[in-house]
Amino acid sequence: MINKYIPKTKTTLGQNVNLDISSYCMKPTNKDNMKGHIGLVFSKSPKDYTFFDPRSAKPTYHVDDNENLTENSRGMVIQEADEIKFNGSNVLQYFTPNNVGVLLSITNRSLTSAKEIFNKEIDPNKHNHSLKNVKGNRKETLIKKSIIIYDFIEIIQTCIVFSYTSIEAFVNLSIPDNYIFEQRLDNKGIVEKYDKIAIERWVPLKQKLSKILVDIYDTGDITKKPIWNYFVKLEQYRHDIIHQKSIDRVEFYKTYFNKDIFKVCSCAEEIIDFFYKQHAKKNASNPLWPWLINKENHFPTTKYNAGNFEKKGSIYD
Repeated sequence: MINKYIPKTKTTLGQNVNLDISSYCMKPTNKDNMKGHIGLVFSKSPKDYTFFDPRSAKPTYHVDDNENLTENSRGMVIQEADEIKFNGSNVLQYFTPNNVGVLLSITNRSLTSAKEIFNKEIDPNKHNHSLKNVKGNRKETLIKKSIIIYDFIEIIQTCIVFSYTSIEAFVNLSIPDNYIFEQRLDNKGIVEKYDKIAIERWVPLKQKLSKILVDIYDTGDITKKPIWNYFVKLEQYRHDIIHQKSIDRVEFYKTYFNKDIFKVCSCAEEIIDFFYKQHAKKNASNPLWPWLINKENHFPTTKYNAGNFEKKGSIYD
C-alpha cells in the first residue's frame, strides 16, 4: 500500500537491466518526479537490503505493475544518491541523508554524552557535592565543578533544541502539499483555512501534532499518551532557550537536573514512533520516516511501469 499522502512517483526499471547486478546506477527519465537524482539498485527485494546508517534516507522498493506487493515480488530497492561538484572531475557522491534522521542522531549522541556526565560527575545518589567535605583548595574544586556543570548544560541544551527541531521537521515534512486545515473561531461563526505554507508558519507545533498529524496519519489521540506530557516540557525548555528573558536569567537551567530530563530529551523518537506504529499497521510507509533503531522497518513501496528509468551504468564502470 502506498501512503495516500505521499505523491505517487511513476517509476520503473528499464527492461534491459539485469537485476542480479546490484551496482547499477538508475536515473528517472522524468526529472520532475525525482529531481533527476541518481539511485543505486541496492537489492532485488527489501529482505536482501543491507542497513548501513540510521541517518540515511530510506530506499524505495519499486515493484512491477503486474506484481502483488510481497517479499517475492519482482522489483528493485533503490537507494537515492546525490553529489557535490567541486572542480573538474572531482565529484563527491553520497547516499542522500534523511533530514529527521540527522537531527535525531545529533539528539541521541548528545543524550548519551549528557547521561555519561551525569552518572560520572553529578548523580546525587552517587556523589556528595557539599564543599564542607572537600579537603584542600575549595576554590579550585568549585571551578572544576562549575566546568562540569557548564558541559552538562551545553549538551542538554543541544539535545533539547535538536530533539524539538526533529519533531518540527517531521511534522512539516508530513503535511501534504494539498492539505487544508480548517479551524473554527470561537463564537464568531468564522472558519479559518490554512494551506501547507500557512500551517508551517502560523499553526503551533502542539496543534500540528494533536490535530493535523493525527488526521494525516489517521491515528488515535496522542495527547492521551504519557509521552505527551514529556513533549509539553520539551517545548517549554526549548522556548526558554530560544526566547530567554532577563528575569529568568539562569533559573531555567535548574530544570535540567530534574529526574525526568532524559525522558524529556528522548521524547522525539517516541513521538515519531507513535505515528510510525499506527501507520505501519496498515502496511504503509513513506520516504520521510527515519530509521528507528531496534524497530521493525517498512520500506516505502511504489509500482513502476516500463520506460521511466534509464540505466546510467555501474559504480564499477
